Amino acid sequence: MIRVRLTDEQRRALRLLARREVGRVSERIHFVLLSDQDKSPPQIADLFGYSAASVRQWLERYLAQGVQGLYDEPRSGRPPQVTPEVQETVVQMVQDDPQKAGYLATLWTIAMLVAALGHKLQVTLSPSALRGALHQLGLRWGRPRLAMPQKVDPQKAQKQWAIAQAVVAAPAEAAILYADESRVQLLPLLRAMWHWAGQQIRIPTPGRNVSRALFGALNLRSGQWTYLVRERLRKEDFVAFLEHLLVVYPTGSIILIVDNFSSHTAHIVREWLEQHSRLQLYYLPTYCSHLNPVEHIWRQLKGKLAADRLYESIEALLDTVKAFFKEMTPELALAWAAV
Repeated sequence: MIRVRLTDEQRRALRLLARREVGRVSERIHFVLLSDQDKSPPQIADLFGYSAASVRQWLERYLAQGVQGLYDEPRSGRPPQVTPEVQETVVQMVQDDPQKAGYLATLWTIAMLVAALGHKLQVTLSPSALRGALHQLGLRWGRPRLAMPQKVDPQKAQKQWAIAQAVVAAPAEAAILYADESRVQLLPLLRAMWHWAGQQIRIPTPGRNVSRALFGALNLRSGQWTYLVRERLRKEDFVAFLEHLLVVYPTGSIILIVDNFSSHTAHIVREWLEQHSRLQLYYLPTYCSHLNPVEHIWRQLKGKLAADRLYESIEALLDTVKAFFKEMTPELALAWAAV
């Protein structure tokens, strides 16, 4: 019959360890301590509800390995559901259009990915396991944002070169202007702002939205800003703005650089240019409105005056626009335009 004999030091160490450990390990330590008190394996088994063979096994492991023999050996555990093959397949799938895989959808959902993986790899994943795998791969569920199409004007280099040549060859007294249009309206632009938690701010809307068109031009040499308010953004309004520039710059040539908005390329504009050779119009490459520095002026204007504010009338809004441009110095305009 198996018996364990302990020294006083071993006995103290095991008693201390029994208080620290929990569950089955603590019970096995008590097997050893009771065996040291001449309890037989069947007697110990009756006390703890084990079989005598099980008690005998742990006593033998203690005699062979010491305290370390009372701990469970490492187990292999359940095989991981998300294998490297699954991860590689998921990465490929989320980068492809679901319609290519036969799904009538524009984006992948967890349920669709689970079904597609089951069909392709014959694996069954839970939604939570797949979601965890997506996070481990660095993927997050979030809202995308709109972007300009990735198109290139085939005449981009030619148009940019023409503008560069005109600017370099322009005499010192010539006005070199970038121009653009924008709208201001009573309907407020919504922007993020500070508010008390749980008290979302309500911005009132006008009973009837009213808007006005703004035509603006920035002088790259002096920073002078010129603008004109019109009812609409028609080709006739653009011609009126060109005539306004001739009044603002009564002498010398004017080089005006604009984008390809339809009102800039209209037949009436070409006819006007033929009769007013002092103003030369150059077009930016298509899909390159970001090259126009006036865009930054509009962004400053709307961010400071139009965001989260309802004006009592369009006249009050235009008065604020006038005050904004009055405070915008030439140095500030050039800084905003980053030129």
